[in-house]
Amino acid sequence: MTVLAAIRPGEEAALRDVLRPIGDDVKGRRLAPGAVPPRIEFGHSRRIHFARFAILDDPDRGRDRTRLLYSANYDGDLDSHLAELIAITSDMDAIWGRVEGYTGIEAFAPFIRAHAQKPEAFYIAFRDETVARLHDAIAFRRGAPPLIDAPGASLTTLVPRLAAAAPAWARSRARPFRVAIARLLRALPIAADLFVAVARFGVGNVFHGGQRLIASLDRYRLFRWLNRLTGNRLPPRRSVHSSVWLDHCTAAVPSVPGDEVPSGPGRQMPPAFREDAIAQNQLTLVTVVMPGQVDRVRAVMAAIDSYAKRLSPPGSLIGISTIHFVKWLVIDNGRRLMLISDYDGSWESYIDEFAEMILSGLDAIWETAYGYPPDGARDLPAFKRFLRSHQVPAEIFFSAYPEETVLNAVNDRALVQGCAGAADGALAGLLQRV
Repeated sequence: MTVLAAIRPGEEAALRDVLRPIGDDVKGRRLAPGAVPPRIEFGHSRRIHFARFAILDDPDRGRDRTRLLYSANYDGDLDSHLAELIAITSDMDAIWGRVEGYTGIEAFAPFIRAHAQKPEAFYIAFRDETVARLHDAIAFRRGAPPLIDAPGASLTTLVPRLAAAAPAWARSRARPFRVAIARLLRALPIAADLFVAVARFGVGNVFHGGQRLIASLDRYRLFRWLNRLTGNRLPPRRSVHSSVWLDHCTAAVPSVPGDEVPSGPGRQMPPAFREDAIAQNQLTLVTVVMPGQVDRVRAVMAAIDSYAKRLSPPGSLIGISTIHFVKWLVIDNGRRLMLISDYDGSWESYIDEFAEMILSGLDAIWETAYGYPPDGARDLPAFKRFLRSHQVPAEIFFSAYPEETVLNAVNDRALVQGCAGAADGALAGLLQRV
């Protein structure tokens, strides 16, 4: 869920004063209960994977207007999530009472639905896993070494111990054959997705947007064949030199007429800000779409969304295994594109991996935005400057499993399922390989 709501005039500073202490104590460990009257006890949630609050400019309402962003990835239905959010928030009015349209807890669900934004593309690393199951897998992995290292432990005694320690849900998981059938059924509607995209955005936008997406993906046989068949390739670079200016210490400003900086003076991240202070981090971007280009953007988003839902294996988006969740939203009646991502590692390594693995995809997504570098993501310094200029800092960022990377989750799931469902001989072989 992603919500954008206009902040009442004059309430931005007060809202920020409420959100920042919650963000500083998002795990609920630094301050004693009740020390800060407005609290969101995210640590008590059993449904929320990731959540964030951020404040960004609202230029359509006026030069000094701002709006509140709330985004969450959660298990279950929306009503259950909203009920839990109310339950873990000590003072809803202190936060939501400062935005336009909020009239109280009783009408919170209709308010959220009225301000919710639908993503154009949404990738989930583990579509079938809940917060509880991921926590179970982490606990199982952490509890396995004591069993393995116990005095007198052998493969004969270890196999039943590990099988008994595995969560009950893992023992009832579908067999590999059923999993393969389920993946096939999930992939079949991709042809229907293509026809829907053509009907909504036009043949030209779908064709040219698709070409731009796959131009650098020759490592995949199908894309390599399509690129050769259509003569599709990356255009030559316009310059061997970067277009980025040397001074990286100045505040971000619009680079061309029509461009915008989504976080105005006083809200931008300082040049020395480090996003890699923890294992996981967030990225929120808002860029301005050039007039007449929104259908092209939506066609690209439709292709990404279809691939993410139909074909992407667990924990990997076109070979990138650092993304937990990422979504793109076309907002403000097609004038702006927003990216919201939860990822592993540092900001620099995350962008480097994107540029290495899906270079042409980055161009397809943002080449219709004001201020995009002439040579796109191949001009990596300029591309990073473009992203920095359009990045929105989060006042609150929460993760339900802050030390779990995507690759760790892949291994934890495999270990749990292998121990729960494998025969003694197969499990013995698994343990020997480990």
